Amino acid sequence: MDLRIDLPPDAEFDVVGFGLNAVDHLCVVDEFPERDTKPRVREFARTAGGQAASATVLCARLGLRAKYVGKVGGDETGAFSLESIRSEGVDVSDVVTVPGVSNQLAMVIVDRGTGERTILWHRPDEIATTPSEITPEKVACGRILLVVGHDEPAAARAAELAKERGIPVVMDAESVKKATAAVVALTDVLIASRRFPERFTGRDNLDDAVAALLDAGPSIVCVTLGRHGAVLTTGRGLVYSSPAYDVDVVDTTGAGDAFHGAFLYGVLAGWPVGRVLDFSNAAAGLNCTELGARGGARSLEDIEELMKSGGRRSCILDVPSP
Repeated sequence: MDLRIDLPPDAEFDVVGFGLNAVDHLCVVDEFPERDTKPRVREFARTAGGQAASATVLCARLGLRAKYVGKVGGDETGAFSLESIRSEGVDVSDVVTVPGVSNQLAMVIVDRGTGERTILWHRPDEIATTPSEITPEKVACGRILLVVGHDEPAAARAAELAKERGIPVVMDAESVKKATAAVVALTDVLIASRRFPERFTGRDNLDDAVAALLDAGPSIVCVTLGRHGAVLTTGRGLVYSSPAYDVDVVDTTGAGDAFHGAFLYGVLAGWPVGRVLDFSNAAAGLNCTELGARGGARSLEDIEELMKSGGRRSCILDVPSP
């Protein structure tokens, strides 16, 4: 069964992503440090990240016409971040560089034993995008729009402009902020991290929280569950699950971003729900096999090869897979 998402027949771009980019400083340690200790860093790397930027990069690697909209700092880290997106073939013509301001930065502590990461981040207020800076020419020029849960008044404006023009909106929902509800209300497909449904709705039962999210605006809600895979629920009461793939995890940074980019690809390809979820889980799994938010983001062929391998974990929820 397909997702029943109405897409414009054509546009300048396949995907437009509005939201964050970042420069990640990854520190791999033997285990997460205790307070007042000095653990040795086993490996260090500076890599590019950011939810919207990384998702659009994967879209470009998969052959889609992708555009990223956002802001970068006017320092060397901003130049590094921007070039990391441009060099992948993503259109950055509407990225704004803010002079005299540093880019968004993150210190990512990666547990060597599990690959799980803890992120410390800093983002200057000056690189936030305001609603007045969002125009149809910037964000309503694709067949689908991806927004993230930061700069939420601007994200809501972008979603509004897209929906007015018949462009479906996909939201990467991770954190709850003051105007998050406005973005959710304008979203067609909401892809949430595991904790978002409870945080947004106040309901600790996942089924109840997802039902409340569907009432809040989206027609489709997908929840990513890390090593347990993902579940998707439609407004028509249909529920699907897809287990995660069994891979050697090096670093989980960016797994969600890879999931979102792959999900967009599957939607644009018109695939059935099950294939979209399996493909997205496989892309997320591959991304975990190397260091960095985009380290393991691979080609279409690599993702499909993992899907053929058949190595799957169990899904946390016992629901049918199509």
